[in-house]
Order: sequence, then C-alpha cells, then structure tokens
Amino acid sequence: MVRFTLRQCAYFRAVAQQGGIAQAARVLNISQPSVAQAIDKLEAITGLVLFERHHARGLTLTLQGRLFLEHVSRLDDMAHQVEREAAALASETAGEIRLGVFLTLSPFYAAGLIRSFTDMAEQVTVRQQEMSLAQLTDALRDGSIDFALTYDYGAKADDLVFRELAALKPMTVVARDHPLAARGRVDLAELADHPYVMFDAPGSRSYFEGLLARGGIDPPIAYASSSIEAVRSAVAAGFGFTLLVMRPPFAVTYGGGEVATLEIENDMPPLRVVLASRWDGHTGRIAQRFAEHAVAWFAARHG
Repeated sequence: MVRFTLRQCAYFRAVAQQGGIAQAARVLNISQPSVAQAIDKLEAITGLVLFERHHARGLTLTLQGRLFLEHVSRLDDMAHQVEREAAALASETAGEIRLGVFLTLSPFYAAGLIRSFTDMAEQVTVRQQEMSLAQLTDALRDGSIDFALTYDYGAKADDLVFRELAALKPMTVVARDHPLAARGRVDLAELADHPYVMFDAPGSRSYFEGLLARGGIDPPIAYASSSIEAVRSAVAAGFGFTLLVMRPPFAVTYGGGEVATLEIENDMPPLRVVLASRWDGHTGRIAQRFAEHAVAWFAARHG
C-alpha cells in the first residue's frame, strides 16, 4: 500500500527544481517547516536518501533522489491529467454514450449520427451495438444502453421515453423492367396478383403484412430474406415486388440488377424512427446534448 502522498511528492519535486527548501516554499507559497517536514516524512516512508544537505549551498539530489524524481514527475503529471479529466466529467464535457441501434437502421444512420456528434463533442465516446427490437427494449430497461435508435412501431411503455426523429413512408419496390416501374405511384390493389418478396427481419414482417392487409391484398410469397439488399436483389431478379421503408440512394442492387421505387397511393401509416431512453435514466448534459443533436441531425436529413 502506498503510504506517501501526492502533496509530499509535489513538495519534493519543487525542492529538487528550486534547489532548496526556502526557494521551494516561496514558489509553493507555504512555510519552510511544512516543506522540510514533508521531505523528512517522504524519506522515512520510502527509506531513500533524497538529498545531500549542504550547510551553505542548500540541497542537492542524491542518485536515489534523481531516479525517484523521474518517477515522481510522471506521477505528478498523471495526477494533473486525472484532475483535468475528472473536472471534464464533472462538467459533463467528457464521457460516454452507449447507443443501441436496430439492425436495419444501422447502415443508414448509425455511422453518420455518431460521426457528426463526436466531431462536435470530441471528448465524448459513443459505443454502438446493433440489436433486434426486443433486445433494445431489454437493454434499455436493464441499463445496458443509454439510448436506442429504433422504430416506434406503436410501442407504448410507461417506463420509456420516445423522441421522434423521422416518419418514414412505406414504398413499393419493383424491378426496373416491371410493367409498373415507370408509373411513379401505384395502388396496392394493382399488385394483388403479383408475387411478393418478403422482408422477413425481426419486427418487420408483421408491419409489412399489416400494410398488405390494409391495401386489401394477400399476394403469394415468392422469396423471403432478413436482408434488405437480398430482398432488393430478388426483386431486381424478377421474383416479385416488395414493400420497404428504407431506401438506399442507388437503384443498382448487390446482385447487379436494378429496381424502381414507387410511392403508394393508399393511405398507409408511416413508420416512426425514434430515440428511446428510460424515463428515469441519466439526463445529464452529455445525454441531453446527444438527444438534441440526434433530433437536429435527422431533421436536416428528413426535414
């Protein structure tokens, strides 16, 4: 166990740098006896002889003193760094945000949101985890994450707070050479006899099935995948149409084919993207800044 103090080390460093107790006491603005007692205690605790005492010429470091000074200097510098970082934590200019992101939202939003926030708040680290809808809710409730970037999808929970970030309209996606591709808009009833490519990700299937039911159709399923890009590739390959809310900024799919995106004429409820948190969670300055930044960042993209 360390028995000497940072103050004793600081006094020792000052004496070594100033060349004497009187000089160090003036720099430290304390009494000479206080400095002398600190040096005596430090030598007694460590068992080292730190200075050679000269009656007329003050103090000079011994070999042990010179080597110990190197360690003390590093310790003193580290202590000041810890002090600065503690002050930053106390003022909440530094810290960490633990962000959970729904799997299908991650490639569209996570990197851009995190990069833009950390560029603004350089001393804050955002640690991101991709999760399913159920995992996000559980992680919020058990305190594993601070925020969840997810879909609302009608979620109602008294213990969670939802900040709406965007309301995404569902769309129909067909192959570039599909007979309806040039239309720009489509009534789902026109697709009743066309095969359907299902986006079968956790939490997404029931939403899209609800849209099909709302449009009054029950098309045969020709292909299913939990990957948006696999679904788009299947559509481009002619397996059928699909419904999506996320729209990549390019028509070419991973499979090399092309798709066309059509607006839906039917009245369809949007899917809300939200930033969720526990209502009783930490609401310090860093968390507030992140939440406010997320709202502004999404507004700039979807406003």
